[in-house]
Amino acid sequence: MASAGKSRGLIFIEDGSFLYDNRVKREVKTLEAAGFEMSVICPRYPGEPWASDAGSTHVYRYPKLSLGGGVAGHICEYACSLLFGWLLALWVCVRRGFDVIQLCNPPDVLFPIAVFFKLLGKKYIFDHHDVCPELYEAQYGKREGLLYRILCWAERQSLCWADGVLSTNESYRSIAIERAGLPPDRVTVVRNGPDLDRFRDWPEPREKSPVRVGYIGNMNPQDGVDRLLLAAKHICVDLGRKDVDFVLIGKGDSFEPLQRMAGELGLAGCVRFTGRISDEEVQKELRACDIGCQPDPMNPLNDVSTMNKVLEYMALGKPVVSFDLRETRVSCGDAALYAPGSDPVALGREILRLAGDFDLRRRMGLEGRKRIEEKLAWKYSEAPLLGAYRRVLGIAAPAPERKPALEPEPRPEPTR
Repeated sequence: MASAGKSRGLIFIEDGSFLYDNRVKREVKTLEAAGFEMSVICPRYPGEPWASDAGSTHVYRYPKLSLGGGVAGHICEYACSLLFGWLLALWVCVRRGFDVIQLCNPPDVLFPIAVFFKLLGKKYIFDHHDVCPELYEAQYGKREGLLYRILCWAERQSLCWADGVLSTNESYRSIAIERAGLPPDRVTVVRNGPDLDRFRDWPEPREKSPVRVGYIGNMNPQDGVDRLLLAAKHICVDLGRKDVDFVLIGKGDSFEPLQRMAGELGLAGCVRFTGRISDEEVQKELRACDIGCQPDPMNPLNDVSTMNKVLEYMALGKPVVSFDLRETRVSCGDAALYAPGSDPVALGREILRLAGDFDLRRRMGLEGRKRIEEKLAWKYSEAPLLGAYRRVLGIAAPAPERKPALEPEPRPEPTR
């Protein structure tokens, strides 16, 4: 195996800005601490510079053009990302160099960039954030047609060309192995998990009114925020409860429609949208919440996906309300209440159950924090991440530090 030296990596994110991608930020921090020199390519959000440094990592941004929603909009967006992403990757290759390129999905159509650089002798790691055929099914309600077949083909190419695959959980690992026929040792589970440096101190639960329900995350059609609004209507309008309110943090394709929906449901005064805000503001908002909600409905995508939001809720000692999803149960265990199916009224009932029982909120919040500290924090994902990079690059793992032998303590004199 090669020695570590100064290995260089390039990570390409298409789905959003590096500033808001906490998984990739944690990956970069871990790789830098292990001696890697890192570069990142991502879309440019309004107000961001075209290039900047985040610590010792160089971040390069490109304009992501779109014609809006629908098939034409996605084709335009992905074509733009392929072109500008390839050009920027070529620039980084010439200017800074890299030994391995990591592509983060969605989408799965970026693999030609990795194939090009593999022909130049570079290694390729695929960071499997979403299962895109299931994402298409969740958005459009079908598992057929030309577009669906293209997505399945693109997923196989993204997986098969990779020298190593990072899966966010065991369900995704099984999908990679079964669909692409990959050998199990090429697929590594690198779970999403909060960095405890960001969540070192967490607020003590306290009784107060109103009880605040928080949501943090994307607001796209598959994310179920509309169901959370319907649950809020059941609580605040149908039942007339004034002791529960809601704060919704984040943005996405459905942001404006959701705001209009909240107005039409009569939720002014009990539901507040913050939009996209800084990490510091997110922390402040979530700390003020008493319950964290994950309203993602039951579907083939959500059932096998690990949601970052619930891990952050638990890191802050917040009990969780969710629909009953397989991987959410793996993450939360007894730190969550699970509503059956995808029924907003059932979700509302579980929220009210927690809102009315402070001792239960406190007990579940402590259980969630314990799960993060003992098994789900990012520190438990660092060794698998570094192991995957070293295997792909043929780098020997560093020898463990030898601790100096302890001097034996003198025997006490026998008493007489």
